[in-house]
Amino acid sequence: MEEAMYDAGNAQKIVDALKDTEAESEDHRQLSPRAVALLHQSGATRIMAPAAYGGYELPVRALVEAERTIAQGSTAASWVLMVCAAHTFIAGRLPSQGQDEIFGGHPGMLIPGVPSLRGTCQRANGGYILNGRWPYASGADHGDWVLVGCKGIRNEAGAACPSLIVVMPKKDAVIDDTWFTLGMRGTGSKDIVLENTFIPERYAVPMIEAQLGTVPGIDIPLYRLPIRPTLATMLLGTIVGMAERGLQLFIDKTRGRRDVYTGAMKAENAGVQRRVAEASVEISCAWALTRQNCDLLEEAMLRDPPMPAAKRAEVRWNAAYATELCRRACNRLFEGAGAGAAHDSHVMQRFFRDMNTASHHAMLDFDVNVEIQGKTLLGVHLDDAWV
Repeated sequence: MEEAMYDAGNAQKIVDALKDTEAESEDHRQLSPRAVALLHQSGATRIMAPAAYGGYELPVRALVEAERTIAQGSTAASWVLMVCAAHTFIAGRLPSQGQDEIFGGHPGMLIPGVPSLRGTCQRANGGYILNGRWPYASGADHGDWVLVGCKGIRNEAGAACPSLIVVMPKKDAVIDDTWFTLGMRGTGSKDIVLENTFIPERYAVPMIEAQLGTVPGIDIPLYRLPIRPTLATMLLGTIVGMAERGLQLFIDKTRGRRDVYTGAMKAENAGVQRRVAEASVEISCAWALTRQNCDLLEEAMLRDPPMPAAKRAEVRWNAAYATELCRRACNRLFEGAGAGAAHDSHVMQRFFRDMNTASHHAMLDFDVNVEIQGKTLLGVHLDDAWV
């Protein structure tokens, strides 16, 4: 088995090659196979995988930093890496027999899917029956496994079933091409559909234990982190990287722009200068919040789970606010990019579309997270499973 060592510089080495795949991903509405190959080549797809199978099993910070770098080459590649690595992180809580099948052949296997309770599960002999539709499965065209979250319901015999997180063979699912969107088109975030699909017990883990990081028998600190705040933090690598790239694109374009009526250089305009300055500090603050979250998660890895609800609320709020800062920066820059930015061919248009699509991810919902943090600070009771 290959020795588990990761070189953070590998992500930088594939940035230029990833830029050459962006048009293909955008046009085909799915991540280019060339981009997938580059992600594997860099080793980034193994950052969250268990070391027992040849993965790197690194702290979340390593993934976030790789996403940030890769976003300089392809936002879609960074996003698909983030989503699938997050699901690898979740799959590290499954029974060992299930992990043997998932990671045994390829520790860097991409695992698209949707962990929210979009479908249902019922008990069956030796496993469960799944039904439902899971939208927004980024990278659905790649990998051999998919992850879904299921709400437990009683079967015809009246037997109860817990809500589950399931990782199952993709061949047993239907991928429905519904991905016609404003932005993030290259992520191929299509629907997963299951109809009376049987899965064995080894592919499933109870949702609440997985969410809080308290699955019995799982003693690796990385896989005992709470899922929701960790996923929220993982999202920031792509979002901050995208924002940094958009800022640089704006600067590069603006340095050579002239006012169409006066001929004056746009870079000499005080309003434009203010836009750049404000956007720059907003993005810097977003990255500072990201680093703070990585610190909090690493502290949590040193302690027995579950992570206290107040800390989980803080991490989620940091992620939501960092995303809002990046979105504000993006919109401020787009507003100053001129009429040309309305064209499909203009780089700032894709930046605007992608940022305003990515920031709609449910884990980053500003209203939900501000309520969670506000209640926490004010001492209002919160359902532990909600944070």
